[in-house]
Amino acid sequence: MVPLLSICIPNWNGREMLRNLLRSIDAHREGLELEVIVADNASTDGAPQMVAEEFPEILLVSNVENLGFARASNQCVEHAVGQLLLFLNNDTLIRSGTLRGMVGILEDDPEIVAVGPQLIGGDGKPQRSPRTQLGLRVLLHRVSLLKWTSLFRAEYNRYRRSHWEPGLSCVVGHLPGAALLVRREAFTACGGWDERFPFGIEDVDLCARLGHLGKLFYAANFKIDHLGRISSRANRGFVYTGYECGYARYLRKHRGRGAAVLYKVLVTMDMPARVASLAIQLGAQRLFGKPDRVQRCSERLAAANEFLCRGMPSFWRI
Repeated sequence: MVPLLSICIPNWNGREMLRNLLRSIDAHREGLELEVIVADNASTDGAPQMVAEEFPEILLVSNVENLGFARASNQCVEHAVGQLLLFLNNDTLIRSGTLRGMVGILEDDPEIVAVGPQLIGGDGKPQRSPRTQLGLRVLLHRVSLLKWTSLFRAEYNRYRRSHWEPGLSCVVGHLPGAALLVRREAFTACGGWDERFPFGIEDVDLCARLGHLGKLFYAANFKIDHLGRISSRANRGFVYTGYECGYARYLRKHRGRGAAVLYKVLVTMDMPARVASLAIQLGAQRLFGKPDRVQRCSERLAAANEFLCRGMPSFWRI
């Protein structure tokens, strides 16, 4: 029987997390006809060997280099046969009833093209995952001077859903790519993952395009554990640059060239102030803060400084 659901998992150096995820899928498939495809981005921690030895029924795509999240996810789709596609980060865990429940939502309502569950963080608390569509005003609030003026705070708070009720299911503008169930026909019609996004914001872009085809639904009743950015924490400079480039590309694609140029100019002018502010915060934390806060502040400063010193050329090439 052809599986209804294809689970697509990009992976890079996440062997233990991936093993736990695959075990959780096996434990909670609950009679669903499904297949699992893992696209490994040249992991060096033995993840491909683990999949081949412990989960031989899984289709494994082994890349010789790190092709990024978007390309690896598209590779999974190229090998998938299901009419429903569930994209999962390797740092997620399936809970009982979630797979069948999310599939049931798409089966019951043809106007819904994508479903996202309630994501539960490693601390056991709901993650603020569903949002409205991203716009220029929201991103302008990230610029230090404009943030201090509070000119765009209202738009930013609406985007972040500051008054969000995690237990309330609703139609939203954006669902996170960490756990995203999509109709295959809608995924194909909108062009799939845009591989020009290096890292970050690719899910915002995909949801913006899916939103033209139907509803995006946040299903609060069904939960998936999301440990969150474990791999990216070791590569904060890469992540910082990836997100800034992703914001610029998103604006150019969905809001026009003028919006992208304005954002790039303001960010370029703002970066020295950001770095200086983080340096001051780090100094204060070293004097009065706790060691874990010193570590976090130091990592944020290093990431911002790397973007300022090395990431600007790629930022401006967009």
